[in-house]
Amino acid sequence: MRRISLALSLALLTVLVWTYGAPAQSWELVYEGNNFPDDPALGDDVWTFFKTADMETSGIAEITPDGELHYADLEGNKVCFFMRDHDDLSNATLEARIKVPYQDGAYYTVCLELKDGDDSIGLGFSSGQITFADLDSYDIDMTEYHVIRIVKTGGYAEIYVDDEKVLEGDPGSSDDRHCVTIGEGSTGGKAEHYWDYVVYTTAGAFSPGELPNYFLSPSAVQSDGKAAICWGTLKSQ
Repeated sequence: MRRISLALSLALLTVLVWTYGAPAQSWELVYEGNNFPDDPALGDDVWTFFKTADMETSGIAEITPDGELHYADLEGNKVCFFMRDHDDLSNATLEARIKVPYQDGAYYTVCLELKDGDDSIGLGFSSGQITFADLDSYDIDMTEYHVIRIVKTGGYAEIYVDDEKVLEGDPGSSDDRHCVTIGEGSTGGKAEHYWDYVVYTTAGAFSPGELPNYFLSPSAVQSDGKAAICWGTLKSQ
C-alpha cells in the first residue's frame, strides 16, 4: 500500500480541523489492526475470540506489515469472530474500513454486527455486495477498501458507505448476545478479507456529519478525557 507522506497528513489535518472544528462526539473504542483483537497487549480494549475449532488466532488470521487484520479462510468449516460485550447497544455507531477479495458462502460469512437481542443489526459482505440481513442489499466492489458505518437506533439502522447513506430499515433480527462482532460467522463459508480498522461508540447513533469517519478525520479518542489527535489509518492507503 502507498503510504501518505507526513507533509500531506499535516496538510489534511489543517483542512479537516478548519472544516470540522473539534468534533463534538468521539469514538469509544478504536482498533487499528496493529495487533490481533484478542491480544492482551490491548489491555482494557481486548476482544474475545469466538471459534468453533481448537485453534489459535494466528491459525485463521495474520497482521500485515501495514497494520491490517487479514483473514484467509479458504477451506471453510470455521466460525471465528471477535466480539466485545456491551449491556446497552440501543443507540450505537459502528464503523470499519474493510475489503473482501473473496467470499463463498452465506452472506454473513464476512460480518460486521451490533448484536442487541431483539434489535440486532448485521451486515454481510461478498466481493461485490453488502447485504443488510434479509432486508436489502447494495452492489459495490468490495475488493477495494471502503469505509462502512452502521448507525443504530433501536432496531432501525442506517448504513453508510464512504459517508453516503446506501441502506436503511429495521431487519427484525434477533440474537441472544449483546455485543459488537467482526469476522466470520458461517461454518460453511470461505473468505479472504482485510480489516484496516474498527471503531465504535455506544454513546449514540451518529451520522458522518455528526461524527466524522475515522479514516480521514482527527478524533479525540483517549479514554482519560484528554484531547488527542488520532489519524486512524492514514498510515496506509
